[in-house]
Amino acid sequence: MFAQHSVTLAYRSDRVAAALAAPSHPWSIGLDGDGRELLAKVGVRVGRLPIYKQVQLKLGALPSASPADRLMLPVSWEAVGGPPLFPSMEGTIHVQPEDARSTRLTLNACYDPPLGALGKLIDRALMHRVAQATIKDFVERVAGRLDAELAD
Repeated sequence: MFAQHSVTLAYRSDRVAAALAAPSHPWSIGLDGDGRELLAKVGVRVGRLPIYKQVQLKLGALPSASPADRLMLPVSWEAVGGPPLFPSMEGTIHVQPEDARSTRLTLNACYDPPLGALGKLIDRALMHRVAQATIKDFVERVAGRLDAELAD
């Protein structure tokens, strides 16, 4: 199944791409760890109630040659502990110019619902909306961190 979310940041795309590509980028949107594998919390908010699951977040290698104002960063996550009710996700964070002064940050992601055929039925009825909301929450938290970082 496919899920996607985009936000627009009020910064030039070369600045956003450089911030995300920096080895020291603080992926602190509820993350702990170091290197290319991190523990993260992903999920949704239902009203004021946060519903998050701990996942292992993996950031892929950056392309060796890409324009300074664009970025494609592979990202995946898989639930840590508990029953296999939370799907793993693979996707790419895209950074591209929206216009001369703003940037489009997008996460395109694919996931396979757990529990086989039953999981696919549940996904069609409900869980796809949860997956979409999870992607939205993740992208907006990344955008919030970038906004705080680049506002200085």
